[in-house]
Amino acid sequence: MAFTVADAHLLALAAHEGQVDRQGRDYYLAHLRPIAEALRPYGEYAEMAGLLHDIVEDTRDAPDPARRYDLDRLRALGVPEVVVEAVDAVTRRPGEPYIAGLIRRSAAHPLGRLVKLADNRHNLAANAELARTDPDKARSLREGRYRPARRILLAAEAADPVHGRRVLA
Repeated sequence: MAFTVADAHLLALAAHEGQVDRQGRDYYLAHLRPIAEALRPYGEYAEMAGLLHDIVEDTRDAPDPARRYDLDRLRALGVPEVVVEAVDAVTRRPGEPYIAGLIRRSAAHPLGRLVKLADNRHNLAANAELARTDPDKARSLREGRYRPARRILLAAEAADPVHGRRVLA
């Protein structure tokens, strides 16, 4: 039986149960689902990758080993390899620099780049909400991470003759 978008929703719900975003909202509802919805026009793999893009990074330190997900576990659950590769492309490694590491690696993978662009757009929109409660943190994230990352991701998207020019706004 093939892994489906519905399976990805259920997996994301279970893996991120109890997790909240910076504004204290349910992580699946406030972050993962909107990104998956933004990626839906690009196909099932994009939607799945949007739902699962934070699963490895957000569960690697879970005290209960049953709540930890790595790439091999995703494969064992039947997650399509292209989705696993995209999740890998957007998963920050411990100690890895954000721009020089994660963003450059994400930009090099066509599906990972698309997911990171959607994630970045969502984070920029959420940054306006954060600015109301913590303007310094919001400014730091916007200018030190989100905008520089977006420039790199958009440049890589525009330069890709096969997969590029999908999300340029």
